[in-house]
Amino acid sequence: MEVTLKEISTRAGVSISTVSRVLKNDPRISESTKEKVLRVAKKLGHPIEPGSISSNRVIMFFVSNPHRSIESDEFFSGVQRGILQTSSGEGLHCLIQSMRSRSAFNESLIPVDLVEGLIVGGIPMPESMIHFLMSLKIPTVLIGKYCGLESFPSVNNDNVRGGYLAAYELLKNNYEMITVITGPREVSTFADRLEGFFKCLKENNYPGENVRIIECNSFEERDGKKFVEREYMRSERREAIFCTTDWLAKGVMEAFFEQGVAIPGQVGVIGFGGLDFTRRIRPRLTTIALNPYLLGKIATVMLSELLEGNDEARGVVFVEPYLLKGETLKGGWK
Repeated sequence: MEVTLKEISTRAGVSISTVSRVLKNDPRISESTKEKVLRVAKKLGHPIEPGSISSNRVIMFFVSNPHRSIESDEFFSGVQRGILQTSSGEGLHCLIQSMRSRSAFNESLIPVDLVEGLIVGGIPMPESMIHFLMSLKIPTVLIGKYCGLESFPSVNNDNVRGGYLAAYELLKNNYEMITVITGPREVSTFADRLEGFFKCLKENNYPGENVRIIECNSFEERDGKKFVEREYMRSERREAIFCTTDWLAKGVMEAFFEQGVAIPGQVGVIGFGGLDFTRRIRPRLTTIALNPYLLGKIATVMLSELLEGNDEARGVVFVEPYLLKGETLKGGWK
């Protein structure tokens, strides 16, 4: 007996017109409502109609600890844009979900009965999320590299290369002292950026005693600002500060501005990320730019191939970063 829209609407607790709009992939319907209706429709065995949302496979983009929210997290909103623009062409419908804490994860109702594949990212990645992913039997593609999940296919920023580019730019500008401000080094994102940075310094025989590392508990703007307010002592030599995120760099610049320290006249600053605000602040921040949109596109294509049973799509893909020149570094003496 054919399942009717009325049955689905009664079970899902929404109107018949809402069910109809969901099955037609109407963008006006919220993700939570789509998820609820699709779950019910699938359980009831609703017949698939050509062109309907039900004819598409359902995937989820899952982000742990976005910066405020997925929408306001410029990096992951860029990844999301790449996923959403690619998924329709791949015959996929994408749901979005984020999670901030272990307790929130334990209490969340992730629709694994509805979702056929996952794209997952986030810094940091909680242990509970790692265990959850390891327990799943559905195709999953990671955005980034995570300890314990090395066997998963992934799309990554080439953070080692990015760190190398940052160091090379400081060397080109003849900075004699360098302070590195980083997020937790046990997080592979920051460990890789530091690896590339110090590889470049070593290859160019830069004296290690002229570099100091400040490790923060997170990578937020407030951490960069706290460093300047509490620990920064201006050197008599030409000094630059390398921040492993643009947020850290923004905090550093704000604190220097409040103290009347001129950038780049008295100290140079370089960030990492290429976020939009780096083009709007003054002086414009020199940074290592990433391409989150491309990460999302590649991850979606990989997941689509895996859903089709193509194991050749498994593996690790790196996306190259590039130097985005601003106004916060100044060339020195030749």
